Amino acid sequence: MMRVVLLAVLAAFLLGGCGLLAEREPVDRAWFLLELPEESDAQLADDAAAPVAVELGSVRVAPAYADKGLVYRLGPHEYESDYYNEWFLRPAEQVEQLLRERWTREDGDVRLVDDARAERAAGQPVIELHVLVTALYGDLDAGGEEDIARVGLRARLGGAERAELAHFEAGEPLDRRLPQALVAALSRGMGDTLQGLEAKLEAFARAEAEAS
Repeated sequence: MMRVVLLAVLAAFLLGGCGLLAEREPVDRAWFLLELPEESDAQLADDAAAPVAVELGSVRVAPAYADKGLVYRLGPHEYESDYYNEWFLRPAEQVEQLLRERWTREDGDVRLVDDARAERAAGQPVIELHVLVTALYGDLDAGGEEDIARVGLRARLGGAERAELAHFEAGEPLDRRLPQALVAALSRGMGDTLQGLEAKLEAFARAEAEAS
């Protein structure tokens, strides 16, 4: 009788073990950050003009891309968030951090200020800037042979007398459907859109100076 019981227990253990071995291996989660490409020596050499003074206001991200999961567009109005591959920080926090780091270095085209009113009272022109990220995703239904990593920024620039809206877009080829490839392409696209934004800030500042 005891032998029968032991055999039954052993059989149950083996069956349970087989069940566990048959389960799918857990997928490791990974976290990423946007990393802007370094500017070339030629670009830095062209930055002879005084940096544009900017007060950075709100930095927001469109709801479709505001959460931590990497986002893919699968078709018209069809977006999917990757649960296993996420941003280390929420996109809005990342973009604001990138802007502040980029615009507080000594050789930058933009100089951040804390209080636009105080700067203007001291006779210094300042642009008030608000940023909305309108696109930050991998487009797997781009209509061509390659997938595309898409980045979009909308900026509101405000001066002492006027305001202006500007939109910037970048599309980087995505040759592999891997999260590492998507993040690298989005980082390049973000670098391109920020260069466009900085050029617009410089043009806006010149127009402000000519109008004053």
